[in-house]
Amino acid sequence: MRALLLIALLGCEVKQMRELDVDKIDVSRDAKLRTDLVGDAPMTFVLVDAENHGTEGAYVTLGGELADASGTQIGDLRPQVIWLPPGEPRTFALIDKEGKSRPTAAAARIHVRGAKIPSVAPPVHVDQIRELVDNGRIVVQGTVHNDAHKPGTITVIASFHDETHHPMTRPFSMVHLAADAATTVQFVGPEGSKHGTIYFGELLY
Repeated sequence: MRALLLIALLGCEVKQMRELDVDKIDVSRDAKLRTDLVGDAPMTFVLVDAENHGTEGAYVTLGGELADASGTQIGDLRPQVIWLPPGEPRTFALIDKEGKSRPTAAAARIHVRGAKIPSVAPPVHVDQIRELVDNGRIVVQGTVHNDAHKPGTITVIASFHDETHHPMTRPFSMVHLAADAATTVQFVGPEGSKHGTIYFGELLY
């Protein structure tokens, strides 16, 4: 999801966006490097948490590189933009930029590419989030609200963490909502998950 796409969707030009000091964005060192199927092909990607320590919400862009055991760069990670409310973390899924599997990848270097504060808040919010324990895993439920006065398609994301708050999985679902409508969603975490939450990603109107 690109920053310019988000800006266009919200009817807000770049010049109307203010910059949030990137030092306010704390990127966790507990990134999880994985190679798994993305669509029909195996790809290497990184799950990493970032938290907004500022007082305003911002569209935050993370990017980075993959490195082998010697520290040599072997690939780039595709930048991703996610809305980070003030004081809250979100889990990013940064995929290999070329869509490749990198069997020699041993580490990832993550960077904050930017943090932009829009003139209007996103027209979506998620509330009534609750965690349920089910056979050694977490089931997370919530209500997604489309606050816009027009229908839209919302990428709804869940992130699951283990007991030490390391990211485990980040499933998502595409939800179509009518204008000023809401719906409940549910995601089932992996075995051993201890925490789960729900938030939104890309918005299409």
